[in-house]
Amino acid sequence: MNDLTSVIQEIKDRLPIEAVVGARVQLQRKGGRLWGLCPFHAEKTPSFSVLPDRGIFKCFGCGQGGDAISFLRELDGLEFIEALRLLADQAGVELPQMKGGRSESDSVTQLRKQAREALAYTKKLYQEALYEDCGRAARQYLVDRKIDPELVKSFSVGWAPAEPGWLCQRLHQKGFHGDVVIEAGLASRSDRDGSLRDRFWDRLLFPVQELGDRTVGFGGRYLPGSRSEERKMGKYINSPETHLFPKRRLLYGLERLQQGMRDCPDMPIILCEGYLDVILLHQAGFKTAIAALGTALTEDHARRLRRYDRPVVLLLDPDEAGRRAAARGARILVREGVDVRAGELPDGLDPADMIATGQAEELSQRVAKAWDILDWRLTAWIQKADFRVPSVQSKAAHEMAEWLQTTPDPVLAEVWMRTACDRLGVTEQSLRRIMRSPGPVPNRMSQARVPSQNSDLPTHPAQEILRQNEQQIVSAILIDPSLAVVFADTLSELKLLDPSAGLVLNWCFERRKEGEDCSLDQALQEFSSHPAAKWLDKLRFLPVAEPRLDLERALEARPHNLERYSKENQPSQAATDADLERFRRSIPISPSRDQT
Repeated sequence: MNDLTSVIQEIKDRLPIEAVVGARVQLQRKGGRLWGLCPFHAEKTPSFSVLPDRGIFKCFGCGQGGDAISFLRELDGLEFIEALRLLADQAGVELPQMKGGRSESDSVTQLRKQAREALAYTKKLYQEALYEDCGRAARQYLVDRKIDPELVKSFSVGWAPAEPGWLCQRLHQKGFHGDVVIEAGLASRSDRDGSLRDRFWDRLLFPVQELGDRTVGFGGRYLPGSRSEERKMGKYINSPETHLFPKRRLLYGLERLQQGMRDCPDMPIILCEGYLDVILLHQAGFKTAIAALGTALTEDHARRLRRYDRPVVLLLDPDEAGRRAAARGARILVREGVDVRAGELPDGLDPADMIATGQAEELSQRVAKAWDILDWRLTAWIQKADFRVPSVQSKAAHEMAEWLQTTPDPVLAEVWMRTACDRLGVTEQSLRRIMRSPGPVPNRMSQARVPSQNSDLPTHPAQEILRQNEQQIVSAILIDPSLAVVFADTLSELKLLDPSAGLVLNWCFERRKEGEDCSLDQALQEFSSHPAAKWLDKLRFLPVAEPRLDLERALEARPHNLERYSKENQPSQAATDADLERFRRSIPISPSRDQT
């Protein structure tokens, strides 16, 4: 057992999982388990359980599970090393010096810790400034927008005064040096003299929080008639993209969503555009409202929303830009298996406007009657003045073919096929020919084979088996790195479907060539800042008693699994057939023991 493994065990021995989870979830004992409401999805009946004797948790509702490290990583968005350090501090255990890899140094870890403290303190400063003389105009603006003062406090809305260096001076007095303030995204250095400049000034500030109510950044809006508006600066600016503020996966109001779903069990998740939209929607009783941070929806957003297993209604601005954003975002949500719908708003009004002008009831009806996303897109095409022109109808059919191939749900695809054919006046044969032809329509097989770096594979039976198969292969190598040499020829030929598995396997080869360690613990350090870290974290719970035997069995089973996979993904089979033939030729005859 290496140093890090033994330290992890010591932390678990000193800090029981029920203490870690119990600090965030109210638990009650029933038999040998502790039960509570899951912090990862909305529920009214507890399905989240903790097994103290095994040191693990498991939710039977959403499927999340793991140990204390996994719990903190998933709940607070921490990296492996960050969660480990936090638990080590609580347990009074000193972590060993991390060697090699791209793991965080102590100085970087300390810098980010101080940056989080600076963000929390800044939120407090901005809140206080709102109620001082400098915040009078901002308070009046909130009154004019008819925002309840209690909601202003609940969402921790604040004010960044126009005074130059206002924030940096106060952070310096509190003991936060320049590198910390920059790491927190609160300031930048002047190119002229290297001095610090506040990022936010003369703006209304909205703290952005992760699950666990940890402030990770801010969004700022200028006031009508302000100097920022006169200078034609952006109406909204956000904290810069940083390690602490990854906009690709942040959603404003997400930390409130679980409670909102409990309070409103029949309400869909409402995805809108602005900070004020979210606050006013919550004020009107739409407690499932969230917003992207002025950016396009990403796959990370979609995966986070998929976890809640509830329809998502896009309530975006009704202008052309809003419709285009809705279509792009909807495609991503559909690809991730989210039930997405489109809510139409009156021209010239956003959700905040409707609520402020007493139209909350009409807004509620529009949410309840939200369109199926394909129906919405079809209607947009059919309402075009030139829709009867054949070339326009052809464009519409090609887009519908894209939507059909985007969804991983075969039943939904079949229903959409009938709807599209009926409304466009084309035959099913024509649409299927478009779907099979080469061109811009995405090929479903290629999507499954080469997903984005941090995506999950679609959950079909053979694909799930292949996912487990790849976990077994890589896990065996990480537990017994000598196997990377013994089976080098066979392993080097593997084309793994999961990009994280392929990345880690290649890393193992490189490490062995350099004579360096490629253990699981080392891999967790190496990829602590990489999307593959979450995939690696799952390997810690795989039972691998005999790595060599497990590897041989996994390699032997793989051709059969690939064959099943190819049958489930007809007709796009050529690439899989090539892999299948290669694996059939490369199945190893079990090497003699003296080869090790």
